Amino acid sequence: MMPSQAYLTRIGMKGAEGMTKESEAWAEDLEALVESHLKTDGIAINSATNPLSSGASDAEISGVISQVQEKLHSVAPLMYKKPGRIAKSAYTLGDQVGMLPCSEKSDILVFVQGMGQVLTDGRAGMNLLIGGPAEAADVFITMADAKTGEIIGLIRLYPGSGFLHPTDDTFAQSLDDNLAIINIGSARKNAKAHGR
Repeated sequence: MMPSQAYLTRIGMKGAEGMTKESEAWAEDLEALVESHLKTDGIAINSATNPLSSGASDAEISGVISQVQEKLHSVAPLMYKKPGRIAKSAYTLGDQVGMLPCSEKSDILVFVQGMGQVLTDGRAGMNLLIGGPAEAADVFITMADAKTGEIIGLIRLYPGSGFLHPTDDTFAQSLDDNLAIINIGSARKNAKAHGR
């Protein structure tokens, strides 16, 4: 698991502002949710920040993680626009992923990213009268080969209002359905159990 990233914006009567503390908490919730669903079927999870037996320092690992995440940010716009090209091996993070200590004993790197906007009570009330921006989020779970950096999977979730409340209630079924589509872990069991 790569460190999760989430960015929340609060939309109020006077405009938009960042929500740093809430963004960090939401990122942790999203990461925990994805981890728990992958672990359900016995998939072993390692943190990309763990030096394991490499002897790498925290600073060295943070540097590589930053490089890999920057590469994901650079390929993400086209990948989100044309996800069908993932099957044709069109997107890669490069072989620098191999510099992560976890890559030696891992098959897949998992990136969890979320972006959302939350309305203040005043803004939500005004929207009822005259309309305006909706409370909503986009969550992206990207999977890359831990050795080559090739992007091998992408899950996009689009929850509506209330997405900050118990994350498992908001995302769990949709996450399982999408994991089942790409045949990953516990989702296969869960989907079969629900007759899908």
